Amino acid sequence: MTTHSDIKRVKKPRIELTGHDLKHLGEIHSPLSVPVLARRTGLPYMQVYNILHGRVKSISDRHYRLLFGQAPPPRKPKKVDGTAFRAMVDLWLFLNDGLTRSDLSRDFEEGAPPKKPDLRIFSGQVRTVPPRLERIMRKKFADAGVAGGQLDQWLAELDALPPGGRVPYRRIRPVLHFLRDSLGLHPTAILNQSVERYETGLLKSVSRDIFNRAMALKHRTEKTLARGRKREIEKLKEEVCGGKAGYSLYLEVEEELTFLCRYARKSAKSYLGRSMWTYQTGKARRIKDWRARQIFEDCDRFIRETPDLPLYCLPRSRRARRVRMLVDVLVARTTQLLSEQEGLVFEKRILRPAHARDEYSNQKHGFTRFDMAPGVLGMKKKAFDLMVAKNCEIFRSVGRYTKRWYLSDLYLKELSQKEFFDLISAKYEWMAKSLNRPAGVDACLH
Repeated sequence: MTTHSDIKRVKKPRIELTGHDLKHLGEIHSPLSVPVLARRTGLPYMQVYNILHGRVKSISDRHYRLLFGQAPPPRKPKKVDGTAFRAMVDLWLFLNDGLTRSDLSRDFEEGAPPKKPDLRIFSGQVRTVPPRLERIMRKKFADAGVAGGQLDQWLAELDALPPGGRVPYRRIRPVLHFLRDSLGLHPTAILNQSVERYETGLLKSVSRDIFNRAMALKHRTEKTLARGRKREIEKLKEEVCGGKAGYSLYLEVEEELTFLCRYARKSAKSYLGRSMWTYQTGKARRIKDWRARQIFEDCDRFIRETPDLPLYCLPRSRRARRVRMLVDVLVARTTQLLSEQEGLVFEKRILRPAHARDEYSNQKHGFTRFDMAPGVLGMKKKAFDLMVAKNCEIFRSVGRYTKRWYLSDLYLKELSQKEFFDLISAKYEWMAKSLNRPAGVDACLH
């Protein structure tokens, strides 16, 4: 397993040799001769021969200094050291029980995944990886709500674990206490053994699988507690401890039942068969599934029959649904307006590049592969394809083609920061959602 401490020991990337470099080499060493250059630099004859004949695409930092007599200029590397990437992969697999490296490798491929994925990037047999793989892993954690300092902390915790085998009980003990205090989960339920056998020293270690499950549950519990929603906490307890067939948690229907009692003038006892006090004091936690279904159905029916109810009165789940409906209507109307002549002119103005074409072709700004651009802009792929198909001339002017299309990072950055771009993005997200099939969009920049 990759250790977090190895991330600091990153080797210098190889330097790509360009035609300009070879021309500059001829200016430094004149006349440019293989034997002379090999003698001056101390490099092997055949290596120098291959460099001068364009057979070597990249060289090490040390060899660059020997050939050119100076440090290499800063360049965007095509490959980076894979240590950080492998550490994040280990952590992701640790937190997602049942996921394999083969499953992850499919997320790294564009288009149809290969029949046999290349797993050498995970083992370290291939030391370097494309920078996009590291970006994909960081985005996975960011989307899951783990980023920045928290990600570094979790990587450090994973690095501190002893390799393989069993884990001392003293390492899992604080985790068990945290889960007991937060979820009311007895340690025996996690250990699959009486906790007294560990506390008395009869047993001194736990299996790696038990430790991994406890740590994963701890991280999930921390995230749930941070949101502070009692219903989510109870559902997590139910998931861990196991539910009861034919029964639902009272907390899952509490808001809807309170709403019916307050606004529909319904009796809680008619739904529960007893008073709400029994559940509010914790003497009972579950109700029959059919009772829960009746509460939900009556709640939805009353909301449909009373359309003038204020939004703040609705239960949280129904309020979110009503807000989504209102937002959908708003987005649909915005899409309609932006599809008219004035809206199309406005769209072109938002998407119009702010710099000259040569500036977007400059290597110093960097480039992003076309199929990775939707993630940079926070758009779905189908919506992004629609936007590009409708504005091909703009995206061609800021892209370049070298066996596949790339878009300038400068343009993507300025586009994501432009005022009102979120309206254009929402328009195409709505159009993509409305499409019955993807065949309606012409291919562009592929």
